[in-house]
Amino acid sequence: MGIIHKDDVGTFFRWTVFEDSPVDVSGATTKQVKFVRPDATQLTKSLAFSTKSGDKGDGSDGRVEYVGVSGDINQKGTYKWALHLEWSTWRGDSWYGTFTVEDVLF
Repeated sequence: MGIIHKDDVGTFFRWTVFEDSPVDVSGATTKQVKFVRPDATQLTKSLAFSTKSGDKGDGSDGRVEYVGVSGDINQKGTYKWALHLEWSTWRGDSWYGTFTVEDVLF
């Protein structure tokens, strides 16, 4: 992941859901990413199937994405994230990851 700055818009966040190999998430009824900002406020956003070149775009390859909008990345510091997925017979969260947001220069 490249450098992310406070107040960035249009940042692509992409993940591949794995459990030994990519998990087919095409049948998931809920696909979300949960962010925790540096001040501990939480933000939940819906995920889409990844349409990056080479991805299938239907979730069968486990690829999901979120594109940041205004107000998402509104603080500098360390953010945490976790994916939340639900099917009719199962629901759960991924391990969490982190990324750092830098302050803007001007």
